[in-house]
This record gives sequence, C-alpha cells and structure tokens, in this order.
Amino acid sequence: MNEKEKLEIIAESVEMETEELSKEMVLEDLENWDSVAVLTIIAAISDRLGRYPSAQDILAFRTVGDLMNYMD
Repeated sequence: MNEKEKLEIIAESVEMETEELSKEMVLEDLENWDSVAVLTIIAAISDRLGRYPSAQDILAFRTVGDLMNYMD
C-alpha cells in the first residue's frame, strides 16, 4: 500500500480530504477522530492488509504518520 492509499483511508475515516492531512498531525486533534473513525480504520486495515488491529492498537498511535507506518 502506498502513502496516498494510506492517507485516503485515514482521510475517509475522519471525513477529511487527503490534502488536509499531514504525517505530523496529532490524531486526537482531528475534529472527527472518534470511535467511528477508529472502527472504520480497523475495517479498512482488515480488508486491505488482512490484519485485524484492536481499537487499543489504533488508539496508541499519536500522529497520522504513526498510523501510516502501522499500515506497512
């Protein structure tokens, strides 16, 4: 999965445009970072990567970049 695809997953999950996101952004500072966004990301990772992270795993990430690195 390339960087653009990762950003698209995150952007869709928090109802933002990919251009509005950067790797340095803190997830908790995103307006729509909530339980629905976490579940959406879990589902996307599961579908695309065949892994099923827990909500705890996702909530442990601090930045958009941290989450993107997990998707490698």
